[in-house]
Amino acid sequence: MFKCPHCKGQSAVKHGILKRKSKGLVQRYQCSSCRREFVKDNGFKRFRHSPEVITVALDLRAKGLSLADIVDHLDQHHRVKVTRKTILDWQKFFGKKLKSFSQTLIPHLGGIFHADEMFIKARKDWKYYWDCLDYETKFLIADHLSNERNDQEAIEFLNKIKTGSPELPEAIHTDCSYDYPPAFRKVFPRRRIHIQYPSWKKKFKNNPIERLHNTWKQRYKVLRGFDNVAGSKSFFDFLGVYYNFIRKHTTLGNKTPAQAAQIELLLKRNRLKSMIEILLVHYKTRFCC
Repeated sequence: MFKCPHCKGQSAVKHGILKRKSKGLVQRYQCSSCRREFVKDNGFKRFRHSPEVITVALDLRAKGLSLADIVDHLDQHHRVKVTRKTILDWQKFFGKKLKSFSQTLIPHLGGIFHADEMFIKARKDWKYYWDCLDYETKFLIADHLSNERNDQEAIEFLNKIKTGSPELPEAIHTDCSYDYPPAFRKVFPRRRIHIQYPSWKKKFKNNPIERLHNTWKQRYKVLRGFDNVAGSKSFFDFLGVYYNFIRKHTTLGNKTPAQAAQIELLLKRNRLKSMIEILLVHYKTRFCC
C-alpha cells in the first residue's frame, strides 16, 4: 500500500506501467479510495528529463564545465538536447532547495575556522565573496556576497558564521583587513578569538581558505563573470552544497566534509540524486498534514 497524494489515503496500489519518452518505464499507482491515478514523486516528478540526465548536468556544472560543453556532452553521450538556460534553471532550483535543507543539518566542527574574501565580477562591477571553513573537517560554514568591503558587511558575515556553527569557535584566522577587528568586537564582544597575520609573514596561517579560493576560481573562470548578483548567489549556493556533501577530499581520507563533520546521510553512488531524494522525504515529513 502507498499513500495517495490527492486524498492522503493509505490504500493506493500498483496500476500498470507508463512509458515515458525521456524517463523510460515508470510505475503507476491508483488510489482505492478516490480512484485517482498518480506517479510516485522521487524529487524529479515535474521535470521533463530523467534524474540521471539532470544530475549529470549539475555534476559537470559543479566540476567547472561551461554550459556549452555540458550541452554538447548530453547530446553526445545521453542523446538528450537541452538548452543552456535549462541547465541554469536546474542549478537555481536544486541549489536553493539543497542549501535550505543543508542548513537544517548540524555539523560537528573542529573549532579552528579560517575566513577570507575574494573578488567576483558581476557585469562590469567587482563584488566581494566572503567565506569561512573549518580547518579540521574542511566544512564550509558560511558565505556572504556584498558590494563593498566594510565594517557592516564584516559584521553580517560574522553573524552568519555564528549562526552556522553549533558552538562558538576557539579561533577564527583572517588576514590583516581593517574591517575585521571592529566587527569581531561587535559580534564576539567577550571572546578573543580573532587571529590575524599579514600574508607576507611566515606565521601566516590562513592557507586553508586560500586553497578553497583556488577551487572556487577553477570553477568560476569558465563563466567569465556573472550577469547579476542574483546569478552569482545562485551559483555559490549550489557550489557550496556540492563542496560540502558531494565532492570527496583526499586529505579527509576520500570523505566529503559533511562525512568528516559526522553528518551521515547514507548517500548512494549517485550522491546528488540520492541527496535530492532525501530532501524530498525531509520536506514531506516536515510539512505533511
